[in-house]
Amino acid sequence: MTSLIDNLTRAGHPPAILNAAEDAQILALPEYGRVLGLYAGESQENFFWTNPALVSAESAAEFFRRDGWLNPGGDRTWLAPEIELFIGDLARPGETYAVPAALDSGQWRREDGAHGLRLRNESAVRLKHSDRTIHFTVAKDVRPAANPLRGMKLGLSYAGYEQTTTLELAVDRNGNVPPAQLGVWNLLQLPKPGRMIVPTYRRAVPQTVFGDVPSADLELADHAFIWSMADTGKNAKISVKADVLTGRAGYLCRSQADGDLWSLVVRNFTVNPSGNYVDALWNDPNNRGYAFQACAVNEGVETFNELEHHAPAAESADGRNRACDRSQVWAFRGHFEEISTAIHVLLGIDTINQPRRKIT
Repeated sequence: MTSLIDNLTRAGHPPAILNAAEDAQILALPEYGRVLGLYAGESQENFFWTNPALVSAESAAEFFRRDGWLNPGGDRTWLAPEIELFIGDLARPGETYAVPAALDSGQWRREDGAHGLRLRNESAVRLKHSDRTIHFTVAKDVRPAANPLRGMKLGLSYAGYEQTTTLELAVDRNGNVPPAQLGVWNLLQLPKPGRMIVPTYRRAVPQTVFGDVPSADLELADHAFIWSMADTGKNAKISVKADVLTGRAGYLCRSQADGDLWSLVVRNFTVNPSGNYVDALWNDPNNRGYAFQACAVNEGVETFNELEHHAPAAESADGRNRACDRSQVWAFRGHFEEISTAIHVLLGIDTINQPRRKIT
């Protein structure tokens, strides 16, 4: 953590730091609207993936001078639907995919928060296929979150935070909001390799957004699915609709600093199957309602896995031009037996074995 703080500061992008219970620390990169680091106790190991370019002050400074979209890592916020905002041609989605500068180009502002950190982005996005421009404001409030297992004395180190993300569609000079349905989309980037653990209310078969997930890597059960996400292979992404989700998902991986320890990151988020989830499959734009995605990015030096969740959209048509998403991130590190107990308590998985084959 100390080196990352120093590198960012010397590169001209000093982070904001929140101190939390159990000596945990939360590190944010304000102008990019991200929680970039999460650290337990005295550990220098980040629970999140960060860009390898941040390993030194010199390479970090060079990274921030690059043109185009920059991905420092951590927990970022975008807007959905992806098809309208990111993909120029549905016949060639991969070739015409571009991150809107309005969402993620280092133009967030830090504001004083009552109990933590507030980040704010006021801008406009173009709906590529509807051919409209929508002005919006996104505000993120980040504060420490108490350990949900604090009464169990498991011996696990812990760090966590709560994030409240508010989206508001702007009104014009006549008091109207242009027709739009936009939703908050939070994406948490995590180190490879690992296993994505998603509890469900019934047996669920994730749908493919792009790429291919080998059947041997996807374990389907009556009330969960687990994706063993290796550190090789091509990019791939899967998606699940809101009605099957319990509102929690976890990511299990071996500690990169100590091979005898394991890390578990859990995101707790609100699911409302009555809400209007606007994200859709790339090959079926009318098939909407997806509220959770897992994504494996395996190309180049920026390789990571993502735990992504959506919130119901803010809708101008019925006057609800404001939407809010509240979630918690709970991160634990310790020996596999204690981590397995945390998985059982927080995700409802009775037993989970260490990987049958090498994904670590």
